[in-house]
Amino acid sequence: MGRPDNPLTMRARELGITLVERERVPSSRRAHECTEFARGAGRIEPFHASVLRMYWSEGRDIHDWDVLAIAAREAELDPAEMRSAVESGALAVVVDDRVAAAHELGIHAVPTFVIADRFAIQGAQTADVFEKVIARL
Repeated sequence: MGRPDNPLTMRARELGITLVERERVPSSRRAHECTEFARGAGRIEPFHASVLRMYWSEGRDIHDWDVLAIAAREAELDPAEMRSAVESGALAVVVDDRVAAAHELGIHAVPTFVIADRFAIQGAQTADVFEKVIARL
C-alpha cells in the first residue's frame, strides 16, 4: 500500500475512504477468533465493520485486546465474554477449520468472493470485474 499508485489506495481515494499507512502489519488471527465469537452471538456484521474501520481507516492494531474490546462494545457484545471465549481456544479450532476449508476450495487470497458457487473473485477488484462475472451468469 505504500505507493500512491497502489490500486487499492487509488480506489479508496476515489470513494472518499481514508486508508492509513502503517509500518507494521499486526496479526489478524485474534480478530478472526473474535469474529467467530461475534458470529455465534449474531453480531458479526457490526463487529466486522468496526474491526475493518479501525484497521484500515484508523490504523489500529486489531491484535490488541483494548482495540477488540472497543469493537465488541460497538457491536453490543460483552468484551470480557468475548476474550474468555477466545482464550479458551475453542474459536481457534473454528478459524483453523474455516481456513482449511477455504484452502481446499483453492482460496488463498483475502478477500475472495464466491459468486453463485461458480466463480471466485480474488483480491480487491473493481466493480467492472464483478459486472463481468454477473453478466456471464
